[in-house]
Amino acid sequence: MTSHTPVLDPHAPVDLHLHTVASDGGWTPAELVEHLAARGFRVAAVCDHDTMRSVPEAQERAQRHGILLVPGVEVTTRWDGRQWHLLVYGVDLASPRAWSFARLLDYLADQLWAAAERGIQVLERHGYRLPSLREVVNGQPLRPFHVLTAAIRDGHATNLATAHELTKRYGEAMQVDVPLAEAVELAHRAGGYCVLAHPGRNDGDGVLDAERLDRMLEVAAIDGLEAHYRSHSDDDTARYRAMASDRGLLVSAGSDSHAPGFPVNPKPYPASWIAPLLSQLGIEIEPVDDDPWRPGAPDAEQLRATVTRGT
Repeated sequence: MTSHTPVLDPHAPVDLHLHTVASDGGWTPAELVEHLAARGFRVAAVCDHDTMRSVPEAQERAQRHGILLVPGVEVTTRWDGRQWHLLVYGVDLASPRAWSFARLLDYLADQLWAAAERGIQVLERHGYRLPSLREVVNGQPLRPFHVLTAAIRDGHATNLATAHELTKRYGEAMQVDVPLAEAVELAHRAGGYCVLAHPGRNDGDGVLDAERLDRMLEVAAIDGLEAHYRSHSDDDTARYRAMASDRGLLVSAGSDSHAPGFPVNPKPYPASWIAPLLSQLGIEIEPVDDDPWRPGAPDAEQLRATVTRGT
């Protein structure tokens, strides 16, 4: 962010967890930015899985609409016997200080390509042809997501979960990750801020609790938690905001939107809910008199509608 970054209204809509076609999303950078602009978003972050390929185009397009586009990436990491998704904000890959982090993303890209190739080979070896694969890839670097999507389109599975079970049945999980501590260290070295994504979402390995967070902080100095998330209840949000506050961590907010309406469209979280994180990213928010969030608090769109009705 530059020194000319404006001070935003506390109700300004923000969403710091969005995906594009660069990983497993359906939004092109142009479509995503047009959607955000049409709905009055002021701050957003593109956080594709293990790549920042869409960030430059998204930033350029966002600037034309007066949207502050935070560079981001969702790094797939491993700790304590399972994968954790780490949102990294604020890294400029063109900066010399980001060299090691950029190499980490290059490593992930190579490993993801190799895993996808293994997935193709194991499926075809067992008679599962993938004629739609070229159309699915559509010029993007090959990823396991493309293999799974092609398996669905070609009638071998009904959804991503069943497609993944198919490859795992033949011994190929196509899982790629890096150690959490390494990702955090390199992100910090590059000037980034590390936020644990969707801590209350149970993908089969349980949710993040206080005991696990404390053990995590002993090995990896993450900076925050994504307390506001599309599937978090108010109780979840309150719990993770409290866990963050007790440990001096930042709070983030993101919809995890991958495509129009899937799983949801970008969500207009009020900027005041995550003002300390935005401040670290160079974006100041006008102060508010009371707590920025409480259970049942309206989002930015609801607040705007209330103001409009009152005028």
